[in-house]
Amino acid sequence: MTPSQSAAVHWGQLLRVSLLPTALADILAGFALGSLSRGQLQIEWLLFVSSVCIYHGSMALNDWADFKEDSEHRPHRPLPSGRIKPGAALWTAVAMISGGVLIAASLSLPLGAWMLGIASLAIGYNIWLRGRLSGPLSLGMCRGMHLAAPVILIAPGELAQHSLLFVGYGVYVFTLSSLARMETSTTAELKQTPRSLIFVIAAAFAAPLLWAASDLDSIRRGLVTVFGVVGAGALVRHAIGGATWTPARVQACVGVSLRLLLVYTASCALTGLPPYAWIAAPLILAGYPLAHGLRKVFPPT
Repeated sequence: MTPSQSAAVHWGQLLRVSLLPTALADILAGFALGSLSRGQLQIEWLLFVSSVCIYHGSMALNDWADFKEDSEHRPHRPLPSGRIKPGAALWTAVAMISGGVLIAASLSLPLGAWMLGIASLAIGYNIWLRGRLSGPLSLGMCRGMHLAAPVILIAPGELAQHSLLFVGYGVYVFTLSSLARMETSTTAELKQTPRSLIFVIAAAFAAPLLWAASDLDSIRRGLVTVFGVVGAGALVRHAIGGATWTPARVQACVGVSLRLLLVYTASCALTGLPPYAWIAAPLILAGYPLAHGLRKVFPPT
């Protein structure tokens, strides 16, 4: 591998490029929902650029903020290993996040303010919102707002029409993040708390999708219903299987929940404007093999 190729891998790992599909999925689904409100397809490609800049810029900021912790527990990461300087990571994060907000503002001032809110929550999470409640809450709000961003741009008056999908997504990520924090707990500390959280995650996944499916044509209603029920069922099976909660079991449940994120956004896209909905949903699900391929080149951890 040449020095330039090595540098690209290191920067891709810092920016967690393997998570790109989930950032793009939110915006794809949001445009499907916003276009439904307008009755015609409208896509602003610069919003994808804005989203990627803010999302991956915050990933660089996360590594910069965690430099001391990573030096102790994850010395192979790009910053503690010395492959990328902390100052370079910080300035990259600042440039990407600021650029993302400015790009959004160039599309519309309300969208710029909305994306500034997302960026502020992301910065807050990485710098000071690290509490048991504030951390998961900021992440949940970020993702719910991110899914809604295209609607703010193309159909702001219809935000309430899809609010349950946005709120459900935020609650899902909030509870998932709370569960992920238990991966380092001992078996004695866990008790039965993870089971309660997984039931909330399952409800946040299924309820909005079943609600949205009620107004769809029979084919899409069937698909969205199946996605909602099967996804929630997979979570519930992990919650009720076995009596003892261990860190490994919690980690497995977190993995299932993370993999269902793209299923949720694909289902949201299916509730949007046809025939675009039929294009957006498969593209979102194609994020699975894409993410898998990117992880091989740019390991996220």
